[in-house]
Amino acid sequence: MHCFSDAEMQRRLQNLRRLMDFTGLDAVVLTSFHNVLYYSNFWMTPFGRGHYVVVPRRGDPAVIAPRIEFDRPEKLSWFEDVRIYWDTRSPLDGAIRYVSEVLRDNGIEDGRLGIEEDYIPVSLYRGFETTLPRFGFVDVTHAIMRQQIVKSAEEIAHIRNGAEIATIGAEAFERALEKGVSEMAVARRAVGAMEDEIASRFPDIEHDGTFSWCQFGREHTYVAHNPNTPQTLRDDELISLNVFPMIAGYYHLLERSMFVGKMPDDVRKPLEVCSAAHEAGISAVRPGVRCNEIDDHVNPIFEEAGYIADRTFGTGHSFGIMGQWYGRDEIGELRPYNDTVLERDMVISIEPMISVPGVGGFRHADMLLVTEDGSEVLTTYQRGVIVV
Repeated sequence: MHCFSDAEMQRRLQNLRRLMDFTGLDAVVLTSFHNVLYYSNFWMTPFGRGHYVVVPRRGDPAVIAPRIEFDRPEKLSWFEDVRIYWDTRSPLDGAIRYVSEVLRDNGIEDGRLGIEEDYIPVSLYRGFETTLPRFGFVDVTHAIMRQQIVKSAEEIAHIRNGAEIATIGAEAFERALEKGVSEMAVARRAVGAMEDEIASRFPDIEHDGTFSWCQFGREHTYVAHNPNTPQTLRDDELISLNVFPMIAGYYHLLERSMFVGKMPDDVRKPLEVCSAAHEAGISAVRPGVRCNEIDDHVNPIFEEAGYIADRTFGTGHSFGIMGQWYGRDEIGELRPYNDTVLERDMVISIEPMISVPGVGGFRHADMLLVTEDGSEVLTTYQRGVIVV
């Protein structure tokens, strides 16, 4: 039930240990959903119980998980050492007890312990301070991000599959559009098409998390992440198409603004402007460009059209293990504060959005692979001004 080869998983572990060597860490404790999955291949739905990974600089890494998962940790984990805590004591107690035990079993009684400050509960951190008083704690959140933001060949192949499946979802979404259909029904059609394709391409893995947002009308498209409702499609309607196939924790997206019927001028203008800004952002992606420089190509288009004040969020972000409730590389954000330099084999989105009062929200979003001298758009659904 692994998407990635032993060589790929070994590469990840070796990279982490090189980081530990460079920073003088004796062990790293991973507490985030995405990094536990990235290094161990084990994931679970927490339901108030955490799962963790301890990686000694020298020794055997271990997965810590609750008894409710039964045999899944042993079946899924790439690491052989799996330790299970029971509901007879609190999950917090179980985590602290087994982290301490793994360290002792590997002969680590003191030193420097890497933690994810962005993803560790205060109560767990305080428990570590009390239980491991001979350790100093070092934040490794962004250092780990830097290692993961450039994708391996296996990850790129995996992400290509996700991008292709997103296109399949968008096509199913469009086919479902007819007068009287609900947002919920359209989203179900898109999700069903994507899940069927995921099952066809990845028959041996667990499937969880694929979703779609369908938004009808000026008011409901105004917010990018509006959930689906029973609202039905009428004649002459603005639509926001959003599909998100999830494969082994890896997130993929494709988003479009489109119109059904005869498009009025007050909708056509912002849609044309948003499409032009989207294309400008795509054209600007290449190695050596800083994340915050993409806006130098996008914002002038909005400014000239009078929509710069209607921007609602950043121009894009990086991809990897992330979802609605977990993950996201802060150093991969295409936002004014971020000066991370794009490199070959990074995967990012371009998705500048404007929300125009009384008119609606407008956004095209695609996934791009940074190549040797530019970029490749991985999601191939039609762009531009789309009229259904």
